[in-house]
Amino acid sequence: MVDFHHMFSAYGLGATLYVPIIHHKVPDILTGRTNSPASSVVLCLEDALAESDVERAVGTLRELLPLINQSSGLRVFVRPRSLSMGHRLASFKNIDRIEGFVAPKVRPDTAADWMQLASSAGLCIMPTLESADYFDPGCIVAFRDVLRDYDHRLVSAIRLGGNDFLGALGLRREREMTSWEGPLGWVLSMCSSMLISAGYPVAAPVFDIIDDPDTLRREVQRDVAAGFVSKTVIHPCQVPIIVEGMKVSEQELQQAKAIIEKDALAVFQIGGAMCEPATHSNWAHRVLARERIFGCKSASAPSIQMRVVV
Repeated sequence: MVDFHHMFSAYGLGATLYVPIIHHKVPDILTGRTNSPASSVVLCLEDALAESDVERAVGTLRELLPLINQSSGLRVFVRPRSLSMGHRLASFKNIDRIEGFVAPKVRPDTAADWMQLASSAGLCIMPTLESADYFDPGCIVAFRDVLRDYDHRLVSAIRLGGNDFLGALGLRREREMTSWEGPLGWVLSMCSSMLISAGYPVAAPVFDIIDDPDTLRREVQRDVAAGFVSKTVIHPCQVPIIVEGMKVSEQELQQAKAIIEKDALAVFQIGGAMCEPATHSNWAHRVLARERIFGCKSASAPSIQMRVVV
């Protein structure tokens, strides 16, 4: 059974911006003095930091926690460097001002520890799958089965580490090629089918070619078609393209509303497409959740141009 409230909440993550916690703009974003470029942010204490910056970053987090403006609607997560760091951060005063942790490099044998940490701290969690093990379908099944022992609402979304997957193959992203067209297509398809069908929201991996907006548009279109609810962002200029790509078409909205009508026919057609409430109702609720968060596409919407400012 699909939890539609949970689905709506997951879509609300939108484009999720990763930022080193010691970035100079972080205090203004968290306090609300500056509008956040994304609807959710991850304050990273892991790969985005050099080892020499870690203790300064931990101290920065401790100082910033009481200043987080919870009325702004910004969804704030922290990415610890390890499980032991997660336990350390969970003991901080005001840690409840964040929504949860982004758990790095989660494996089936560590997933329960992370889930227990989140539950004990009263936080949510976004486990990140990014090791070579997940090219094996059995590893995805084992991870999924661990999650089933916990309240599914603890999981804000499951994130996929595309760059780490490619790194395990000795590769990196190629220009003008979406993740779906390269070697990641295999693991993205498996994760989306196995985890989304089990009722967990899954977020698409980062697109790290900042000045290739056309390929990003194509990738987001494929992400949406796979049922991904969010996408990792490494630069604010990517946010409007992702948000636009998550919008629904007028025809999708019309079909979705008709499918969930109480007195809908068993089978009917709209716009040349068959609509069957018995099999399409989950899709319809997903479309309605996207429309509530992102809105509808305009038939005459202008092309979004990215201006890259580092």
